[in-house]
Amino acid sequence: MASTVLIIANDKNASKSFAGLFSKRDFSILAACSGRQALAEAKSNHLDAIVIDTTSERLNARTLAHRLRGETSAPLILIAMPNAKIDAAIKHVGIVPRTLVVKRLVARVKSAIDARPPRSLTLGHFTLDLERHKLTRGTKTHALTPKEFDLLELLMRHKGELVSRKIIIKQVWETDYTGDTRTLDVHMRWLRQKVEENPSKPEHLLTLRGQGYKFVI
Repeated sequence: MASTVLIIANDKNASKSFAGLFSKRDFSILAACSGRQALAEAKSNHLDAIVIDTTSERLNARTLAHRLRGETSAPLILIAMPNAKIDAAIKHVGIVPRTLVVKRLVARVKSAIDARPPRSLTLGHFTLDLERHKLTRGTKTHALTPKEFDLLELLMRHKGELVSRKIIIKQVWETDYTGDTRTLDVHMRWLRQKVEENPSKPEHLLTLRGQGYKFVI
């Protein structure tokens, strides 16, 4: 199956030039000329990689990259001027100097796609979509809020293990303050509505009173 790559540049001629570097047999190329169009493409397509021309005028590449991270986990490849400063907070980013695009862009995209982690996490009859933040349980699919997703992913990755309340608060809410964990309890209650057949008698998201939670199959 061809990999889907979104190319973002507000210069249509540049977009065509970049797209022309890719073999149509190996890639399905989408193009966006604005941030709004790029976000729409990311919402409606499963992307394998995204190329952003940060040298484009009137394109706030830094803000767009952060917003795209909310829609897709596809690796970002930034076309940038030599020695350009790139925000270290943007995850899964590759850089191709503008002067070396012809020689390196396709190889950098292929490398990023090959190194990409799995898109989903499956345990038993549960599948967690790591890109779309959705949980499929049997034939039912539920959209998850950002905190519900982070919480469930943490517990699923530690299947069968006790995850303490302290660790959950630190990793999901990014704080060391554990004086009030009612927010965690509320989110767990909401999550059970989507995970359990009978939320009042949970079989998968279990509470170890005073200690923490664990996910079991």
